[in-house]
Amino acid sequence: MKPVLDAVVKLVNTIRSRGLTHRQFRDFLQSVQSEYSDVLYYTKVRWLSAGCVFERVWQLKDDIVSFFHEKQCYAECEMLEDTEWLSDFAFFTDLLCHMNNLNVKMQGKNQFIDDIRAHLKSFKLKLNLLAGQLAKNDLSHFSRLNSIPSVNEEVA
Repeated sequence: MKPVLDAVVKLVNTIRSRGLTHRQFRDFLQSVQSEYSDVLYYTKVRWLSAGCVFERVWQLKDDIVSFFHEKQCYAECEMLEDTEWLSDFAFFTDLLCHMNNLNVKMQGKNQFIDDIRAHLKSFKLKLNLLAGQLAKNDLSHFSRLNSIPSVNEEVA
C-alpha cells in the first residue's frame, strides 16, 4: 500500500505546496460548488490523519481530475484515471476509515485499559470478518471499493 500512500501524498503536496496552484484549486472547487473547499494536508507526524486525507481525496477525485485537465497537467492525476490503481486507493481508503473509527473509540477521558483492550479485540475480530468477506468477494464493508464498476464486474 506504500505506492498508493506515496501517490496520494504527492498529489496533495502538488496542490498544497504551491501557493498559486493551491489558490487556483480552492477557487476551482468554489466555482464547481463542491461540498469541500480544500484537500487536507498530510504529515507523517500525524499518520492517523491519513484516513481523513484519503477520504477527502476520494471525495474530490473527480474535481481533482477536472482541475488538472483544465490546467493541462495530465500527468499529475493520471493515477486517478487508472482503474487498477483506483481500486487499490479505494481499498486503502476503506481500510483507513475502519482504523480511524477504532482510533476515535480509543480516545477520550475515562478510558480504562479494559475498554481499550475490548476495542482492540473487537477490531481484530472485525479484521478477520473483513478478510473472510473479501475472500468471498463480499464488498459490503468496503463502500468505496464497491463503487468502482470494474471491481463489481469481477465480483459478479
